[in-house]
Amino acid sequence: PGEGMELRAPAILAHEIKNPLAAIRGAAQLLARRLGARDKPLAGLIAAEVDRIAGLIDRMQQLGSAPKATRGTSCNLHEAIRGALASVRAARGEGIELVEAFDPSLPPVAAEAVALQQVLINLVSNGCDACADAADPRVQVRTRFVSGLVYNVIRFGKATRLPVEIVVADNGPGIAPELRDHVFEPFVTGKSHGQGLGLALVRKLVSDMGGRIAHERDDKAGLTLFRVNLALAPLDGPGGAI
Repeated sequence: PGEGMELRAPAILAHEIKNPLAAIRGAAQLLARRLGARDKPLAGLIAAEVDRIAGLIDRMQQLGSAPKATRGTSCNLHEAIRGALASVRAARGEGIELVEAFDPSLPPVAAEAVALQQVLINLVSNGCDACADAADPRVQVRTRFVSGLVYNVIRFGKATRLPVEIVVADNGPGIAPELRDHVFEPFVTGKSHGQGLGLALVRKLVSDMGGRIAHERDDKAGLTLFRVNLALAPLDGPGGAI
């Protein structure tokens, strides 16, 4: 009986968290009807963030689960990045410069938009935390098509190229050297109040997309880099131009 309850505990906790989230979302929708045009986007942001938290709870439950098949999924890369940056700006204000350096010619990528946005919110938020005490705190998100070295993974039984690259770079002091080889492991964190699930979840989400993620420290430039490589979306998939 004890073991059974232990297995049910995460599901029960998720249910108890989602109930108040639903109430918050409903209140935001009611407020949206009463607000003027200027303030309506704030109510929309509350509802969107509640949905994201509810989705994140679902994904935390799936952290150890088998990856879902995502064959045929497609999303607009830069829409996902801009959505993530908007969420981070809303949560943090204007204290840290968030810079976009996009290649506008990139086609849609093989990824689920909500999952990719969650990956980017985590990476950009971590970057903001890391450089918060820098003299000129700055997080840059770059995208490019990798024409030289192209990473490959085995996906659906065949080798898949990962030519689209997203780099999230911050000018903070970097992750402690003893943690650098373990940053994607659960419960490993350099934050005094961190839980060490953020980057483990990021790695899981990227892996489920059939992509790869790596961490690098460029001491010469004074930058910490998280590099995400993704496959191109299927030609017949949804997504649209960027």
